[in-house]
Amino acid sequence: MKIIFHGAAQEVGKSCIEIISQGKRYLLDAGVKFIHGGVEYPKYLDKVSELNAIFLSHAHMDHCGALPMLEHKRLKCPIYCTKMTWDITNILLEDGFHLEKLRSIHPAYSARDVRAVKDDINLVRYSKWYETKDRKVKFQYINAGHIPGSASILLEIEGKRVLYAADINTQETLLMEPSLLEKLEFDKPIDVLITENTYGNRLHPDKADVQEGFIKSIMSGIEGGGSVLLPVFGVGRSQEILILLEKLPKNIPIYLDGAARVLTKLMYQSSDNYILNKDILEDMFKRVHLVKHPAERAKIAKQKGVVILTTSGMLQGGPSVGYAETMIHDKNNFIILSGFQAHGTNGRSIFEDHVFYNHHQRFKVLAHVRKFDFSAHIGQDGIRKVMKNLKAKHVLLQHGDIDALEAVKQWSDRHTDEVPSNVIIPRIGEELEF
Repeated sequence: MKIIFHGAAQEVGKSCIEIISQGKRYLLDAGVKFIHGGVEYPKYLDKVSELNAIFLSHAHMDHCGALPMLEHKRLKCPIYCTKMTWDITNILLEDGFHLEKLRSIHPAYSARDVRAVKDDINLVRYSKWYETKDRKVKFQYINAGHIPGSASILLEIEGKRVLYAADINTQETLLMEPSLLEKLEFDKPIDVLITENTYGNRLHPDKADVQEGFIKSIMSGIEGGGSVLLPVFGVGRSQEILILLEKLPKNIPIYLDGAARVLTKLMYQSSDNYILNKDILEDMFKRVHLVKHPAERAKIAKQKGVVILTTSGMLQGGPSVGYAETMIHDKNNFIILSGFQAHGTNGRSIFEDHVFYNHHQRFKVLAHVRKFDFSAHIGQDGIRKVMKNLKAKHVLLQHGDIDALEAVKQWSDRHTDEVPSNVIIPRIGEELEF
């Protein structure tokens, strides 16, 4: 069995891992990476028509965004995922395609390729064993606690067990039941664990403190005579923040814009048992002002005393870019970030350098910029607990900046009595054999 990384190796973005077994080829996710001026696709992925299956872990674009590109290259295999993951993915792919067209970025695929993804989708349920159509792989989807529909994927191949943790969160949030990988017992040992390391070099702060600080920052912006822009990821983060905004005084206007509008309704109407606080989410959806026309945005951005919750979370596209373009010039305004900001994104730039890029121009950010850790990713202590619990023969560290990856490897090298694993930091294009 060979494992090849086509993305997310020593980076966050374009997750795509290939497993080759007995002449068959399988993919774990197929995502894109957002960069200035466009997107990057998985590297060194050839002969797409010969793939035998794709296992989709969840509906973030860095894990699902390359699916239309694969369809364009004549994909012919099933794509396995949960129902919620497909419902969200379907919305995001359509939305992402139109955004690229609006920004004059030539996509690597057509609208027909976006629609073609649906024909290859095979829905699965949590905790049930399935078999691929070629009968070479048995697999099971396990709640990952990351976003609605997200899963870690356990595969049996050649008599070995591979656990693709994907993006996981082992702490309960306002929106999601947590992953249980820190304490879950499997009936057979794990041969290969592939785990994310987004926060492998730091601990998450106390959630209660984060939530309190977040609300206080919003109130500071409002009471200081400004308005507050909350750029959020449309899937998961926007709903979690919306639940938290219930704590704001009811006289403060809240605007909801971007893909979060349709996604929020999808989630509170869902029968998914891993989604929490659906009643609060529904009440807040009825309380907010939905921005239905792009023409409204310029007027809203100039208002004072309002809160704007909108996509995208890294200020790389969507309505958040337009709002920011107006709001960054007012020193009374607040821009509050609530998630991971990748290298090369506007979110990272305004937080670290107070610089905003748009239309090939560079703008100084006068507004207050705050960042709070609402991450739906596992923290450093959680990663260590998962590795200790599973004691896999081999651990592949991915989905993290190099500092985060090396921090986990150095820790594991010092604790071989607790983590008796062969720990590897793969490179993109590298072939690992097990």
